[in-house]
Amino acid sequence: MTRNGTRIPLAALAGRYLRAAYRSVLAAHYAGRASTKRQEGCARSILVVRGDAIGDFVLFLPALRVLRQYYAGAMISLIVASECADLASSFAPVDEVISFDRKRYRFDLAYRIRFIRRLRSQHFDVALNPAYSREPLTDEVLYCSGARERIACDGDVSNIKARTKARNNAFCTRIYPSSPGLLRESERNREFVEQLTKADESRVDFRPSLPLSQSHLDDACALLRGQGLDPHSDLLVGMFPGASNSVRIWPPERFAQMADFFADRYGARVLLGGSASEWGLGEGIIRLCKTTPCNLIGSTTLPQLAAVLRLCCLYVGSESGPLHLAMAVGTPTLCIMGGGHFGRFYPYGDPNMHRMVFKHMDCYNCNWQCIHESVRCIQEIPLERACEEASRLMEEIILPQRSSPASPVPVEKEDFCGGRDAGRVDFSS
Repeated sequence: MTRNGTRIPLAALAGRYLRAAYRSVLAAHYAGRASTKRQEGCARSILVVRGDAIGDFVLFLPALRVLRQYYAGAMISLIVASECADLASSFAPVDEVISFDRKRYRFDLAYRIRFIRRLRSQHFDVALNPAYSREPLTDEVLYCSGARERIACDGDVSNIKARTKARNNAFCTRIYPSSPGLLRESERNREFVEQLTKADESRVDFRPSLPLSQSHLDDACALLRGQGLDPHSDLLVGMFPGASNSVRIWPPERFAQMADFFADRYGARVLLGGSASEWGLGEGIIRLCKTTPCNLIGSTTLPQLAAVLRLCCLYVGSESGPLHLAMAVGTPTLCIMGGGHFGRFYPYGDPNMHRMVFKHMDCYNCNWQCIHESVRCIQEIPLERACEEASRLMEEIILPQRSSPASPVPVEKEDFCGGRDAGRVDFSS
């Protein structure tokens, strides 16, 4: 069978029909049906659905803190992708973190039904899907959750077909409209929260922050010392070459040359970071280097990684989850920036502290549906421009700060209520 002249493998076609059958089974039994008989106005149990990537979750944390205040006294449960569960358990101001295995939910009908049944057994009063770029899977979780009120953002169609979104909207009790045009993700989050609370949240800072505890920092220091590094005297540069979408990756040889640049010019120790699946990318970069970066790829939890980034003087790398972790802990950043979502997720905050190098093209904001044979907006960013911007950042901001009287690293008090004691539920069993 073909579509638009392209042959579709039978296995992919069968998988597509199977997933459609799964959706039909769930919709027939659960879509839009409340599992609670509580009276309206008695919102004691709240479900927030955020099954997206690490960076999206970090950017949503300020909105989650506003929701915690708005639903004071209610129990808030938060669904997050499994890779974000440790981060949410440490920093999200909720009572329960529910781990969501996206891949298993998509392909395993038994897991899918168990997940929905366990949600419905909790009899939520309100379920929220605040994502601007909604997805079919998290939409399904919302409308099958059994909550009396099911509220979503109208959003765009970058991750969902228009007809699928329209069908899903029919199972929601409220759909909040979205402002047209390009807005930063933090402003999208503010827009959703203001429509929910019916309050002006303009005085709330929607830039993310992660208040690290002393134990987080102690763990990170121990990890670095185990690699032969001194976290207090070494000039540490965190380099993150990977990205969730491989088309967003800058050529590895340029990362290698940039690592040598930091070591040769500033005597810096370069740490390579990222997810376990990127370990081979890191080893390839090390082989291309004249110096010897430290490969920490896949060797930290997300809370540990946030603390390691706090001990670094600079983040350099792709527009990915660790970029937002670095910004949230106050570390200066230099992003190798492509055009797929230009201006939506980055930059924000202090423009002196957070900078980017990019190649401007007329096809920006393509949602990474590239029209060229190679992703030119990434591949054609020259090494020289990245090194020049890195030099300015080091010499204008970072080195002067290091030469000034030392200021203590801000840490979180151990009785902070932002999620440390949140229960964590894994629906895999």
